[in-house]
Amino acid sequence: MRKIFLLALMFMFIFVNETCAKSIEEMLSKTKTAKNTDQIILVIDHSLSLWNKLEDGTWQMDFETRCNYGRNGFNLNRHEGDKTTPIGSFPILYAFGMGDNPGLEIEYKKITPNSYLSGEYATYNTWVESNSYIAGEHLIDYYPEYKYAMNFGFNINPVVVGKGAAIFLHCNSTYKDWTAGCLSVPEDIMLEI
Repeated sequence: MRKIFLLALMFMFIFVNETCAKSIEEMLSKTKTAKNTDQIILVIDHSLSLWNKLEDGTWQMDFETRCNYGRNGFNLNRHEGDKTTPIGSFPILYAFGMGDNPGLEIEYKKITPNSYLSGEYATYNTWVESNSYIAGEHLIDYYPEYKYAMNFGFNINPVVVGKGAAIFLHCNSTYKDWTAGCLSVPEDIMLEI
């Protein structure tokens, strides 16, 4: 199974033209992330693009779309509640959603009425199934955002309580063009990713 990474950078340009794509490909190929994977989801400001490593070791952009991110921008040192999206390279841990697995090769978790992403000390930033209330995000309450989503592995090794939990790539909201720290794209793009 291939490892997929999400690489979030803070540059201030939006969509990539052919010349810019070549510069990004050269920059991308020199990262530590590029040495550990053959697929990268790259985020630069409001642009999210999917890159695949070719057999000759070069990188090719497969598609690009507009994405939303934290209301207060990007942050290297984010903390719980600051409404920023973390900057860095993060492995895709698993996908999840309210519907059936749309045919993914990576692990897929179906949200149930008992699914939480915990904000509690002992289980901070982990998926918990519980019949009783768990502090954090009750995942079934986030429709359409979590109709389909991916956990991109922020704050997992080690988990630091208060640094932030439940940072995902998910479907866009129907009522806002920002998130509380996640990344979001249209549902059809989420399914393509």
